[in-house]
Amino acid sequence: MTVKELYNEVRDGHIISDIELQREIIYDDEKQELVIDSIVNGYPLPAFYLWKNDDGNMEVLDGKQRIEAIKRFYENDIMYKGFLWKEWNKKEPKLQEKINNTELCFIIDSGTEEKKREIFNRINTLGVPLSEFEVLNGLYAGEYLRGLSKYVEQDVAAKKILGETKRGKSKIKLLDFICSLRETKDKKGYVKQHKDEPFQTDQQLVMKHIRFVASVFDDYSSLPMLLRLAVKYAKDVAIWKEHKDEINRQLKKFKKSQDYKLIADKEKETEDIIQAIVKGISVDPKRLFTSDQKENLIQMSLSHAEKHEGEKIRCEDCKQLFFADELTVDHIKPWSKGGRTELSNAQLLCRACNSKQGNKK
Repeated sequence: MTVKELYNEVRDGHIISDIELQREIIYDDEKQELVIDSIVNGYPLPAFYLWKNDDGNMEVLDGKQRIEAIKRFYENDIMYKGFLWKEWNKKEPKLQEKINNTELCFIIDSGTEEKKREIFNRINTLGVPLSEFEVLNGLYAGEYLRGLSKYVEQDVAAKKILGETKRGKSKIKLLDFICSLRETKDKKGYVKQHKDEPFQTDQQLVMKHIRFVASVFDDYSSLPMLLRLAVKYAKDVAIWKEHKDEINRQLKKFKKSQDYKLIADKEKETEDIIQAIVKGISVDPKRLFTSDQKENLIQMSLSHAEKHEGEKIRCEDCKQLFFADELTVDHIKPWSKGGRTELSNAQLLCRACNSKQGNKK
């Protein structure tokens, strides 16, 4: 059946893709455009699996997402390379002709309802999608990925912190870290660019940070955060290692505390705890201000507010006005530098100012 014939059959209701067994449309516009691009460039689409009913009409057991892409393109609902279907008639009529005449492969079955459901079940459970790394390796296998794989599989520190190696999970973790250091989010583009280059340069880039994390921490469940801290405090690795036991004890205690659930910026909090430990600072056992303390601080601020400010309160940092529920309570002297969790050391900050405070004081 050609693409044009398929569309006509769907339009006329002889092929029904929206059946109760099928999931909702999950292809976004970009993926649907890729379906059209495959047709234009002669890349074969997987076979469509149809079920023939007693009335002669056919239900789609596999291929709904691709059919939806074709249908939307014909009906001028999505673009291909910036143009709608109707616009290609003027721009390049031969493209429409090529799409119309491209032949697609169909498997058509029939029988009992039980058989139909079992076929659908097997279509959707026997196939195992490729993992992210398997896709990358299939597209850009070369010296770079071979070197990366060898490092992950043989380096003691990398094996220790990256964990599960099945289907390239650990390798994707490492690629995520490399791309963060290279300031790109496009893993596919980065691997493509370096496909035939040796991995040694990036290995040197990440190795000291991998070893930092492996030598200091016991729990790697928040690995991206630990790696960011390793980069930030690369020069302090010796003193962090010296306090390794206390760091892990306090972080384990923190994860089990009620504060852990309440604190939004867990990375900043982890950093504060570690900095207090390595600098030998005696910190207040009480970490967070209570809701009562916040209310007292709000009332104090309102009592001193100018009349025209109404019920709004100024952020102590940016001096902009905010409603009470838009403000947070922050330590004037940072907790990690020995600041007490009491009203005399408290200030009201908007969320933006609080998030950038860190340990800058």
